Amino acid sequence: METAQAIAPPSPSAIEGFGIEPIPEALKTVRWPDLFVLVSNFLVNPGTILIGGLAVASGLSFWATILTSTLGILIAFSAYIVMATVGVDYGITGQVACRMVFGIRGAKWLPSIMRTIASAYWFAMQTIVGATVFVAIAHQWTGGQYSVVRTGLVLAGVQVALALVGYHWLKRISRFSLPIKVAGIVYLFWILDHGPGASYRLTAVLHFHAHTGWAYLVAAVWLNSMTAAWLTMITDAADFCRYTRSRQDMWCGTMLAGGLATALSVSLGAYGAAASLGRQPNPFSLAATVDPHWATMVVLLIVIALDESTINVMNLYTGGLSLSNMFERPGRFWNTLFVGVVSTGLSALPVLLDRLVPFTTALGNLFAPVAGVLLSHYLFAERMRIDVAALFDPKGIYQYWHGVNVTAVLWCLLGGGVYYLLPTAALPAIVVPLITGAGYLLTVRLHGDRSEASESALN
Repeated sequence: METAQAIAPPSPSAIEGFGIEPIPEALKTVRWPDLFVLVSNFLVNPGTILIGGLAVASGLSFWATILTSTLGILIAFSAYIVMATVGVDYGITGQVACRMVFGIRGAKWLPSIMRTIASAYWFAMQTIVGATVFVAIAHQWTGGQYSVVRTGLVLAGVQVALALVGYHWLKRISRFSLPIKVAGIVYLFWILDHGPGASYRLTAVLHFHAHTGWAYLVAAVWLNSMTAAWLTMITDAADFCRYTRSRQDMWCGTMLAGGLATALSVSLGAYGAAASLGRQPNPFSLAATVDPHWATMVVLLIVIALDESTINVMNLYTGGLSLSNMFERPGRFWNTLFVGVVSTGLSALPVLLDRLVPFTTALGNLFAPVAGVLLSHYLFAERMRIDVAALFDPKGIYQYWHGVNVTAVLWCLLGGGVYYLLPTAALPAIVVPLITGAGYLLTVRLHGDRSEASESALN
């Protein structure tokens, strides 16, 4: 049987050659510290920092913002680490693993399309945030007027070039960038704490919105948004972990990063918004205004550049793998390049930044039911065992009906409808996966022999 590796056109030298085919056991050498650094870099980014600022600006207190955002990440990551075991155990990508649930053809045209779109959107959103900060810094430094669109296009082009190299570059740049980013963020905390006015002091920030900051509905909006945003990563959880040595390394590195890196990111955004009395949710722009000296400008430029390069290189990497599940022949390199070109075009639309919550809600509507079906099938129908060869076999057990598991698709559509019907106060990003997962599993059990067929094939 030809694999995607065999039929793909050659990529430039020094570029990761593996696409959607399994990673050999000999190459699974990544330990938990490297994974912790990789995931932390993914979470310490302009978008997550901005969410902290927007949450405080919307009425949450400093502590409520940190709690809701971190809790949202940990809820999403509880699902994330389950699907990440697929990468550790079998060395395959998350999109290929989706074939066991949705069928070989169904996985190509449902989760792969969704994840490619999500990757392109998050790439564009992060690039726009970064470009906005670069323009603000340049204006503060020189007094000139600069284009957010042109700046974003330049940033996007650099990031596309970095993403084409592949996983090993992600690991190297993560080791280098995280300590510098953390040091820069600590410096920005210090700058804001020494800003003009009493509102910039730590004690004032900690008491901002202290009386109204725990309003349930406001907290539910941001908890639901954060959970929904990171549920979009569930179909790609295996991508970052398929070079990992063991499940223990994956669990430790991922969950530790989820808690610590999220808290650090949203804290900076929340601090800036509280210090400015809710007027400025972007702490980078605020720091440039508070302290326009060259040293602060250099720190801001370095932190933003590293934030942009790490988060968006990963966005394009997973987007390229998702597209490779749909179109195997071009290979990871060329599919990543295509996603990069589309994402760069979206980076020229600053209006995306103003639609953060609606877009996050829409993505949650798509991915929450997929997460429920995917988890229930993998955990209970397949019992965390996969016939890897059958994932690439058009006549194997994952063929279902003409390559599509109709039951899984229908429950995803039903779950999407339920998501839109539920109010935000009901936390649909959490409730919908439970409903769709239970409903799908019950339907499979009533149909009888699907799990038994899988078990007999695996034994």
